[in-house]
Amino acid sequence: MSQVKVAFVGAGGNASGHMERVGKNADARIVAICDVDAARAKAAADKFGAKAYADQTQMIDAEKMDALYVSVPPFAHTTAEIQAAAKGVHLFVEKPVALTMDKGLEVWKAIQKAGVISCVGYQVRYCPSVDVAKKFLAGKTIAMVSCARWGGLPPTPWWKVMGQSGGQIVEQTTHQVDMIRCLCGEFAQVNAHYALRMLGDVEGLDVPDVMAVSFKLRNGGVGCLTSSCGLVKGGGKGELDIIADKTVVKWTAKAVTAAPGQFPELAAPLPDPPSIDDVFIQAVKTQDPSKIRSDYLDGLKSLDVTLAMNESARIGQPVAPVLR
Repeated sequence: MSQVKVAFVGAGGNASGHMERVGKNADARIVAICDVDAARAKAAADKFGAKAYADQTQMIDAEKMDALYVSVPPFAHTTAEIQAAAKGVHLFVEKPVALTMDKGLEVWKAIQKAGVISCVGYQVRYCPSVDVAKKFLAGKTIAMVSCARWGGLPPTPWWKVMGQSGGQIVEQTTHQVDMIRCLCGEFAQVNAHYALRMLGDVEGLDVPDVMAVSFKLRNGGVGCLTSSCGLVKGGGKGELDIIADKTVVKWTAKAVTAAPGQFPELAAPLPDPPSIDDVFIQAVKTQDPSKIRSDYLDGLKSLDVTLAMNESARIGQPVAPVLR
């Protein structure tokens, strides 16, 4: 195909970033944009010379498209992916891919049946630091992982409702969970404890603001993850430390470090990461998904772990992820 015809379901802040990058890609053209906020859909469509819709089914039925971006809140992942896959449309789905495993598995079956390309928005996987860390850790014994994501409360109304966002672990800390899976291996069991300690005065909030999870990996490693959305007065951090073969490897999106001076191979400067959108558009154009680092099934596995953490906190017992 000369140009990949792209449509969007969702025109909010996250989607707008994807639109900007897709709009600059000479191999792609945005043809339609849908949002439940008709004015927002029209504003975005006007900017990119596309057609605006307020009904996703109507757009998917009416428009000729090669690829569909689904960039909506967790609770809004309903039928768009299934409808598009049935038409042979390739899918870019923002994380988390669903709010329940039942819905995620339903979408995955539709993707398998249609044989379409899928990509999930774990853009951090494309950072060169991931390649460096994976190469450094290859063959080493992963003993323990320590991970933290501490930050504030997003202003979006649906985010503070557990039944709409899944809470911070599902909606934000999924990036840390995904990177643990990517670098250290799959989760075997999680044991979570949640509490609401700071934000009880926020109207309409029913998500926990502090979360602590211990876990076991299938390779025998152990670890702990802490998460908080309660730092509304500032501060916060995001860290991933890995104890491997008697040294500590610290991973960030921009660098990989270990014991100073002992591992010169980690000191080389890293290039800029590729755009996940360019990777996806090229995959659709060439029908070669080999450079996609997280397809729908892989994204579903990260959702699975975070939902297991929620369930463990709810029942007060360790829980194993569904997918093995």
